[in-house]
Order: sequence, then structure tokens, then C-alpha cells
Amino acid sequence: MSAPVPSELPFDPSSLPVAQLESLRFKANQIIESIKALQLTIDFHPAAISSWPDILNKYNLLLSQTHNFSSSLTITFPSNANTNGATVNGAGASPSSKSSPFEKIALHPRLSVTDIQLDTEIIPLLRNQQTTDVLNLENETVRRLSEHMVTRGLVGVLNGVPPEYEDVLQECEQIRADHDRRADRAVRAVLLLRDKFEWKPRVAVELEEPEELSWDPTGRRASTQMSAEAEEEGADSEGEGGSSDEDEVEDHLVQDDTELVAPTQADRDEDMG
Repeated sequence: MSAPVPSELPFDPSSLPVAQLESLRFKANQIIESIKALQLTIDFHPAAISSWPDILNKYNLLLSQTHNFSSSLTITFPSNANTNGATVNGAGASPSSKSSPFEKIALHPRLSVTDIQLDTEIIPLLRNQQTTDVLNLENETVRRLSEHMVTRGLVGVLNGVPPEYEDVLQECEQIRADHDRRADRAVRAVLLLRDKFEWKPRVAVELEEPEELSWDPTGRRASTQMSAEAEEEGADSEGEGGSSDEDEVEDHLVQDDTELVAPTQADRDEDMG
């Protein structure tokens, strides 16, 4: 007795946007190659990291490719009718309606499959949850964050400690606000320093070659002392200049912070009144 032949579902390839799917596959392969190139650049030198411009260029390329891939997924085309002839509220689709060619695509096997094939081949393609590695990394990040929180995060709530979920959310919001405030302060400091100095000429530093150094056996001690004193004087002058620059930037930042805090305090006083 011969084994039953598995039934095959009818399939019409013309109903699929083959050109768009091939374009998506090409862009996805580009993203994979860019990720591998960036990872190779970062891990190529175990002792020292690669040059920052090279890393930044590869990251910008990856960001651009990801943006193009996302834009391709949300693109819409005008259609005169639905692909399956369905009606909406008793009427056909509007001639001017636009829809994505990927909205009505569903993954389904053409042939009947066994339970093993379903678990190993099809279900992984239908996964819409995070993988185990991503979940473990997320849990580790949350655990490290909760160790530094007063409310201990979700761990503190589940362990029967007085803090409630609202307290945890409030502390997380405070952490986010503090981080945003420090980031804004750092950006303002960089903007102040960017307009104060000419950064491009400061990047090029001429190093004196060893063979060009003057060496005198008879006056070695005196020249060494003189060079040491000169270096100390230069360091002192640079320290004073650096401190004055830092003080100036700090004064600007404190003034800006005061201007930002004053209206907030006034609003609170009005609310209390």
C-alpha cells in the first residue's frame, strides 16, 4: 500500500509582489553584511579600538540602509481593487485608495507538514517575540539598573517592600529626566567651546623627531633642568587657561540652569497659591 500523497494548496505567483520582495531581500542582505563589517571593525584590534572615523562611517551606512529598509516596508501603491476582490461595507475598494503590497501576504506551507517540521522550520519564521539572547540581555540590563534604584525596581515591589509600582515609575522618570538634563548640559558646553577655539588647527600636532633633538653630554644636566622648568611653566599656564575656560563655561551653564529653574519654581508657587 503506497503512502498517501500530501495535498498541495493552489498557488498563484502573480498575486505576490515579487519585485518588491526581491528588493527587500537585497536590502536585508546589505544590512547583514554591514553589521558583519561593523562587528569585524570593532573586534579586529583586541588591544586597541579602530579609528573613530572608520567606525562612524560604517555605522552611518548601517543606519542609512536600515532607514531605507523601513521606508520600503511602509511604502504604498495606488490600487483600483483589492487583490482578492473583497468588498468593504458592501462596496468595492475606492479607485484612489492606497495600500501596502505586503499587508495581505501571509506565510503558509503549500504542502502538509509534520509536527517536527512545523516546530523547527515554520514556527521560527513566525516568531514575533524576542529571542532568548535578547531577553537575557534585557533582564541583565534591568537587574543592573534596579541595583542602583532606591525602590529596587520590580524586584523591590515583588519582594513585598513598601514601594509601589507608581514609585518605581516615578523614579524611572526621574532617572530619565536627570539623564536628559545632563545630556543637554553637555551639549551646551560643547557648543560654547566649539565657538571659542579653532579646533581644526589644534588637531595637527608636529612631533619633533628623535634625531633632531639637541644632545650635549657636558650640559646635559643644565639643559634637562631648563627644559623641566619650561615644561612646568607651560603646564601652569595651560592649567590656568584651562581652568579659566572651564570656569567661563561653568558660569554660562549655571546661568542657563538658573534661568530654566526659575520659571519652574514660579509655576510651582502659583500652583500652591
